[in-house]
Amino acid sequence: MSSSRLHTPSSSHSPADPAPSSDSSSLAHHEQQQQQQQQTPTIPVLGASDEWSPLRAVIVGCAEHSVFPSEPEHMITATMPAQHQRHFRPGHVFSHEITAAATAELNHFAGVLQDAGIRVYRPRQVDWLAVGGYTGAMPRDGLMVVGNTLIEAPFAWRCRRDEIRLAYGGILDELMRDDNDHNDHNDDDDDHPGAKQHAARICRAPTIIGKDTIYDDPKNSQWAINDSRPAFDAADFMRFGQTVLGQLSHVTNEKGVSYLRALLPPGHTLELVQVTDPHAMHIDATILPLRRGLLIYNPDRVTEAALRRHAVLRDWELHPYPFVPKARADGPPSYMCSPWLVLNALSLDEKRIVVEQDDVEFADWLRTRFGMEPILVPFRHVHSIGGSFHCATVDLVRGEEE
Repeated sequence: MSSSRLHTPSSSHSPADPAPSSDSSSLAHHEQQQQQQQQTPTIPVLGASDEWSPLRAVIVGCAEHSVFPSEPEHMITATMPAQHQRHFRPGHVFSHEITAAATAELNHFAGVLQDAGIRVYRPRQVDWLAVGGYTGAMPRDGLMVVGNTLIEAPFAWRCRRDEIRLAYGGILDELMRDDNDHNDHNDDDDDHPGAKQHAARICRAPTIIGKDTIYDDPKNSQWAINDSRPAFDAADFMRFGQTVLGQLSHVTNEKGVSYLRALLPPGHTLELVQVTDPHAMHIDATILPLRRGLLIYNPDRVTEAALRRHAVLRDWELHPYPFVPKARADGPPSYMCSPWLVLNALSLDEKRIVVEQDDVEFADWLRTRFGMEPILVPFRHVHSIGGSFHCATVDLVRGEEE
């Protein structure tokens, strides 16, 4: 089997491309972000090694112009709910009702985070139909911060190949500029000796040269992709201090795991969890670490024994979610996700967690069983596009203020 060749960009970031589309809301987001950054205390540009430390800087996606992803039939069959698979065809856009409502939900969510004192970055708007893409609403799939390193995923899906460059390239450039300014300032500051050694590192995904063979004759029929080149979605991985836990899936292969492992900062390790999900794609609706030492898991997709095999979890409290989430008959369709999306929550710290406003049973359980403080936010139309609060964000900085 012939393999596609990969070219890794020589620089750590690429120039921003002109936005294929924009409107006054993008300008408003930019002005709001500038004002917020002027009011926010100086923080590192990148720095996150877990899923629960205090959130201080984050990317929140945008839903405008989203299009149903169009990939080979065997991929859609393997990953999408059977009753909705007919929607995943070329040029099929999400309805204006869904994208407009999802946009309002994401903007509201960003405001909730800003009101909590968290710095929020927003991507450019892109005409995804014009570029043959999918959405800008789910940045977690394409970007992952481990320590001081931000890693761009080499997507398996062809419709996502340019997603980060088009929607998020400007943010990555801004982060590099801010990091250079931060380090230039610290060079002359005796109170921050050695700050340069903690400079941010951004690793852009390699470019595919020639025909992409990722879908050709998968050697292992368990998954929809083969191992001809590195591929992963960042949402297949979670951080537990210096240990990253992840899974193989229909969008993450062995070469992708090796590629990610090679990019992790020194001292970090990557281990694969044995899951029992035949439709595996993204681990963040399978496990949910609430705080250090406490994790909820989906018992339909992973066992306690499989989790205990990982040293980082051996002394943790591991709790199966005791309810079976049910699909809702009302509201917008959940085209791409199962009801287990309930676990796709976002922790702001070890007490506060953002939960969809209709997931009352889940929120009450978190409150009464673990003393958490759920923040209920509407997000049902974002669910229609493919994810919830964890999917729709990339946490850039977590940790206490220095």
